[in-house]
Amino acid sequence: MVKHCSYGTCKSDSRYPDKLNGAKFIPFPKPKTNLEKCMRWIALCNRPQDQLNINKITKNTYICTKHFINNDGPTTEYPDPCDAKSGVIKKARHLPTRQLFTGNATCNSVSEASNITEDMDTSTTDFLHDIACQTSEQLFSSMDMLAMGARIHQLEKENQELRAALAAYQSKMQSVRSTSTQTNIHVENFSVESVSNSKIKNLFQYYTGITYLRFLMLISFLFPNGTNSDVNHVTYDSNREEVKRLPVDQQVFLFLCRIRNGLQVKDLACRFNLKIQSVSTILKGISKYMYLRLGSLSYWPHRSVIIQNMPSVYKEEFPNCVAIIDCTEIKIQRPSSLLCQSQCYSEYKSATTLKSLVVCDPNGSILLVSDLYCGSISDNDICVKSGFFQHLQSLMERGYLHPGDSIMADKGFRIEDQLAEIGLRLNIPPFASSAQSMSAANVTLTRKIAAHRIHVERAINQIKCFKLFSRKIPVSLLHSINEYWLCASLLTNFQDILVK
Repeated sequence: MVKHCSYGTCKSDSRYPDKLNGAKFIPFPKPKTNLEKCMRWIALCNRPQDQLNINKITKNTYICTKHFINNDGPTTEYPDPCDAKSGVIKKARHLPTRQLFTGNATCNSVSEASNITEDMDTSTTDFLHDIACQTSEQLFSSMDMLAMGARIHQLEKENQELRAALAAYQSKMQSVRSTSTQTNIHVENFSVESVSNSKIKNLFQYYTGITYLRFLMLISFLFPNGTNSDVNHVTYDSNREEVKRLPVDQQVFLFLCRIRNGLQVKDLACRFNLKIQSVSTILKGISKYMYLRLGSLSYWPHRSVIIQNMPSVYKEEFPNCVAIIDCTEIKIQRPSSLLCQSQCYSEYKSATTLKSLVVCDPNGSILLVSDLYCGSISDNDICVKSGFFQHLQSLMERGYLHPGDSIMADKGFRIEDQLAEIGLRLNIPPFASSAQSMSAANVTLTRKIAAHRIHVERAINQIKCFKLFSRKIPVSLLHSINEYWLCASLLTNFQDILVK
């Protein structure tokens, strides 16, 4: 390692030993072990601040012996180099000689000190008296004692002022907490009322995905007896007092903020002034309750209602096609189990995913959404396991569908035989043959189907606008992911229709 001298304008360099004239390199004192000595040497070297300072001192910082007495490095009597500015070298500083002093000197010192420290408290005066009345050795002068006493008095005064300020602040915080508890205020800055009355346009819809008016409609459906009713049908995992005090409309608002913007539990706890455990309890309880309430409804209207509200172009081209189906996938964190990794791996996404079947009407409104299955499942299998064919059969029996009605899908759904058993038809794009090119009629049919099948993809995109599903789902959330998925999917029906 090349060694350089850090002293003044010295240019000693270990690469040129013939120019050293027998000089050696002494390591610089380290700031961590000997800060005072390090600071002295830096000052004596008289180098610019940006070239030599405490932060520049490393194990490779040296000074040559040319700058010490007799060119022999530091000694006990001369431990420091000479001053680079004046050339003066100073001897080592020793502790003051212990001198005995008589009682008269002591008394004079005490009398002088007592005149200056009249305003000091008793403890400070006693401390100075103990120092001044030593009869064996004198370690401090009278001026040192006076300066020390004044400093102690000043620190005690500052300590008393800080204690008084701290006590006043604690008293003020206690009064604020007691007032908040008495008035039962849990949400001050972030609540349904504050967000709905905000001057920022569409702020409530930004946080929940629905307008404030439709939010009130949702609350009236979920809680027919009102939010202030003593009977709360939501079941919670734990019996927490602050969960009971928070109104149920605020709890639903909290849940919507969670799924719409993907807000973390700790963020929600801060916004709603709740504990993290209470937020988790609310999310579990509200998700289960909304899953049961929204899932109990029938979203598939009679075929006459669907045909009556079809877009005009759709009605001309596919008058008997009452629904459009497609599958979608959401990414999840990779499970630790190799079996789960294999089951959830999707070749289409090249990642571990969960897959769901989504059914919408020609206007893009959700008619049916299945639970989430492992990403490796095929489109045909998910139609079977989700009970889609049984649901169509029950609609046929009730007269909601007629024989000859059709379902639109893409080429991945080879379910013609299952639908034929029910009495329905399947509209999918025609397959191209490798032997001959596609006919003009088939090209036109493919374009028509693609133009209308885009509505189900737009409906799926509406669901994924709930940002909880636009990122990887953590494994810790998989136990309740079906509840979140169904609620987000059906809440899109509270938004404006896609096709107007």
